[in-house]
Amino acid sequence: MKIRRIGAPVHEGCDLPGAELAIKALQEKGLHFDSIVEVVQQDETVGEILHLNTLLDFLARLKQEVKSAHESNEFPLVFGGDHSLAIASISAGNNANRGILWIDAHGDCNTHLSSVSKRIHGMPLAIVQGHGHPKLLDVARDNIVHASHILLVGIRSLDEEEEILMKSWGLHWITQTEIDTEGFAHAYKKVEDFLKTVTDLHVSFDCDSMDPKLCPGVSTPASSGLTQREALDLVALAFETTHVSSMDIVELNPLHDNGKTIELVLEMDRLVHTKK
Repeated sequence: MKIRRIGAPVHEGCDLPGAELAIKALQEKGLHFDSIVEVVQQDETVGEILHLNTLLDFLARLKQEVKSAHESNEFPLVFGGDHSLAIASISAGNNANRGILWIDAHGDCNTHLSSVSKRIHGMPLAIVQGHGHPKLLDVARDNIVHASHILLVGIRSLDEEEEILMKSWGLHWITQTEIDTEGFAHAYKKVEDFLKTVTDLHVSFDCDSMDPKLCPGVSTPASSGLTQREALDLVALAFETTHVSSMDIVELNPLHDNGKTIELVLEMDRLVHTKK
């Protein structure tokens, strides 16, 4: 299957500088993109969410690009940019029976009511489950993913209200503390067991799932985290266990990198190409 690399140089969901430079940095390392969906600034009104109108415009166009890849029987591999882009990359596919493997330090399950920062990159996994601001929910429309089809891995930074919401929705997650305490093999087996329950999957890999001592090139680092080998093994497991129909690699911030994070992203790209 042909892979369509889609660049999404968005940082407005995070509201911190740097993620918008990720695509250019990857191009400078030789990565070719089939398309790049640029951010076009829109007039904003003071409200509940930062950069809402700009992101609504961006997400609508990114969703159409990912949908076009699916319709052309291509594999959409979306590079970011911040994690707000996952609202589009997930909503563009058929989620009736699709699962999500969400590899991240954060839950990204805040709503416009629970979020302290009001940043949309902390909301995508809530939106694709049908929870959140009505205008963002319009992007997902009726194509939501049920909580039982979602597994989060590497979680170690949740807001108090966010965690309450996640538990009330019935989400399951593997914390980084569990990985550190029980061992990676324990987590690997739990991920494998989950993957065997779904026949189609979207993989969402956030670079801040990594230990920032190893891969510091992110906007919102959290202490501890995965190693490069562990991250690559989890993604490889997904492709080897079930049908993966799309993937995004997000939150690369070249401003904070020592070269190791971009190396990981390039290795992840090579891994996907060997599996599809």
